[in-house]
Amino acid sequence: MNRNHINQDFEKLPLKKLFILSIFSSVILIIIGLLCQIILPPQIPLFYGLPQTEKQLVPSIFIVLPSAISLVMTLFNAVLAIKVGDNFLKKTLAFTSISISLLVTITTLKIIFLISSF
Repeated sequence: MNRNHINQDFEKLPLKKLFILSIFSSVILIIIGLLCQIILPPQIPLFYGLPQTEKQLVPSIFIVLPSAISLVMTLFNAVLAIKVGDNFLKKTLAFTSISISLLVTITTLKIIFLISSF
């Protein structure tokens, strides 16, 4: 795949700024999660949907998991938005990506601030 083809595909992407913002926020949150390893306890409660047992706890490095999943979903949505023809679906994918990134950002920062040892 040559560089012109990639640039042409990127130009087809609707609401490029939303996708870029979503990718940027996910990458920044991954970096923050990695840097916060020094202030986080060895295990953190990440899976709040599970019963209040040891199953909620994971190693602190897993704080980057929600951001990594958000990044993968955003990239998948961007590729899908390039491939589909419906303009409404393209915009829906863009807004879904930014919504997922926003919710992941809120959740991750809330976990970090609640359990970190400042």
